[in-house]
Amino acid sequence: MRKISLLIICTLFLVVGCKKKNMDGILDESEASNAKTVLTILNNHNKQIVDFTTTAIRSSASYEADNDSKKFSMDIFIEKDKQILLNIRFIGIPIAKVYVTPEGVQYYEKWNKVFFKGDFSMLSQWLGTDLNYTKFQNLLLGQALDAQSGTNKYEASIEEGLHKIKAKVEEDIQSAYFFEDQNGLLKKEEISQASSNRIVTISYPEYKKVGKYTTPTEINIDARQEKSIHLNIRYDNVTFNDNLNFNYKVPAGYKQVGIKQ
Repeated sequence: MRKISLLIICTLFLVVGCKKKNMDGILDESEASNAKTVLTILNNHNKQIVDFTTTAIRSSASYEADNDSKKFSMDIFIEKDKQILLNIRFIGIPIAKVYVTPEGVQYYEKWNKVFFKGDFSMLSQWLGTDLNYTKFQNLLLGQALDAQSGTNKYEASIEEGLHKIKAKVEEDIQSAYFFEDQNGLLKKEEISQASSNRIVTISYPEYKKVGKYTTPTEINIDARQEKSIHLNIRYDNVTFNDNLNFNYKVPAGYKQVGIKQ
């Protein structure tokens, strides 16, 4: 059952494009042919960020690591900038809840009757970059993790038909962001750490409009170090500004556990 715990952890990290037909709200995309400044690229990307109160994402997910694979469903509830609740089901049976706030991460798992409560340090080490609530929320919404300020420290280029932004100064932990041209949609981010031979790639195959809001249709997360981990989250249905239940309470009798890093 320890593999189920790993599955829950990986859930917290919870292709690039030719032009697509605009079907079922799918947004058109175009290849980058002319260079743009970092500020122009990020301003174009930020136009897709529309304010909302809550969003509910009904999703199907799959997880693969070495010879282990799992498929599960997951409801993702977000109250913008305040809290995120993940309800995870395996073959239709509720198995876990994950609760994320700006203060930290909690989850409980029904099969082993255990719960965890901690900060973002373990997730930051796994992802290879400082992780906090805002970055995790951005990951779920298809927004750049942290390339939102200090544009003078980045440089822009064109790679594989996408606008690429990366830091001017090479560091041990390096991030790169890739945007399509027409709408500034984030297509891919790469986080690498040379000292540990680690690379994490987060990609968004396509986006769609839900009313006035822009949302990914799926997220692919690939992590490579000593072993490879792949997590796919497909957004089956997305709604905004509904009244949502963020109830999170660890059942009585559960044992608190730590997570080995």
